[in-house]
Formats: sequence, structure tokens, C-alpha cells
Amino acid sequence: MRSFQEFLSALEEFRRESKDLRHGQALMNVLYEFWPEKYREITAGEHDCFYDDSKVGATLERLEREWP
Repeated sequence: MRSFQEFLSALEEFRRESKDLRHGQALMNVLYEFWPEKYREITAGEHDCFYDDSKVGATLERLEREWP
């Protein structure tokens, strides 16, 4: 599995290329590519930031803690 830092770099790049998406949408899309199991675990839960950008910080903190 790729590192959390690689995930953050990919997220930054994806956001530059996909300016029409909000931060939470971009994060969840990149997470699906990097770690589909964690994406499925987070979806529709308290850390699902796809529809709520205010959850991005908490989502990133959780991912950093749980990243293998």
C-alpha cells in the first residue's frame, strides 16, 4: 500500500486537475483509488466528507491515525 504522504500528494494533484469538485468530493475519490476498503468503511458515516467539506479535517486526521 502507498503511504499517507503519497495519498496527500495525489489528493493535491487531483484537486488541481478537478477544480469543479469540492475538497471532500476529491478526498473521497482519491481515497477510493488508494484504499477502497477504508472508503467503504467511511462512506455514510460520521467521517464521510463527500457531501460536507467541514468534515475534511476530521477525515484526514482519522486516515492518518489508521493508515497502515
